[in-house]
Amino acid sequence: MHDAISVTMQYRFFNGNPIDDVRLYIENYIQSNPTSEIFIGTDSHAHKDQLTFVTTICFHKPINGVHCIYSKHIELKPKELYTRIWREVELTYEIAELVKPVIGKKTLFLDVDVNVKPQHPSNVVYGAAYGFLNANGYSVRFKPQAYATHAADWLLR
Repeated sequence: MHDAISVTMQYRFFNGNPIDDVRLYIENYIQSNPTSEIFIGTDSHAHKDQLTFVTTICFHKPINGVHCIYSKHIELKPKELYTRIWREVELTYEIAELVKPVIGKKTLFLDVDVNVKPQHPSNVVYGAAYGFLNANGYSVRFKPQAYATHAADWLLR
């Protein structure tokens, strides 16, 4: 895994404005919205020899909808699909590890942009992703219930 990338990444609101201290922002948001659920997910988009990754942290407020913040960065594009999708899993996990101590006992859902159906190419990492994230104590959701990855996909387009 890539060390401490989640700590150094710049988080932003959907309008593009930066968040100075993402941990403090999350802590304050949870205090103000104690019934909100938290989802984290990553998606990527390839362009030539680069991959752009967007990871979203989404707060679902019952009745009021969803509030999302995100981080974006670029890496070199790997040759294999498995490596690309596994990197999405790694980024989601790294950011979950950043968020977990801030939210206390709240459930944290990790949304993974992987299809559970074997006929889809992204399924290549399904077993490994589920095992890794679940073994680390996270509630994991895959397509089509991976809502945070839908937000990430929207930001990539």
